[in-house]
Amino acid sequence: MDEIENMARQLERMLGDPIADAVNGTVMIVSVSEPTRRWGYQACQIEIVPDAPGVEPVRVATEVVTTRKHWPKVGGVLPARISTSRPERMDINWDALARG
Repeated sequence: MDEIENMARQLERMLGDPIADAVNGTVMIVSVSEPTRRWGYQACQIEIVPDAPGVEPVRVATEVVTTRKHWPKVGGVLPARISTSRPERMDINWDALARG
C-alpha cells in the first residue's frame, strides 16, 4: 500500500468511516427480484455474497435502483470495497451493471 493510500485509510478510521477497514473484492449476486412491467427506474431487491481477503462470505440483502435494461442477473459479479469486520457494510460499484 502506498503512503497516500495508507494516510487516507488512517483518516477514514479517525473520522469513523463505517468501511474504513474495507478491502477490495467482489460481490456475487445470488438472488434478484423481478422487474415490474413499467419502464424507467425502479428498485431491485437483491441478495449478494461478498468475496474478499479476510471477509466472511455472508449473504446480504440490499437494493439498487436501476432500469430494466441494466437489471442485475443471478451469478453476476460486481467490484466492491468490503468491510473486514462487518461484511454487510460495503461500497458496491453499481456502475458495473451498465457495463455488463
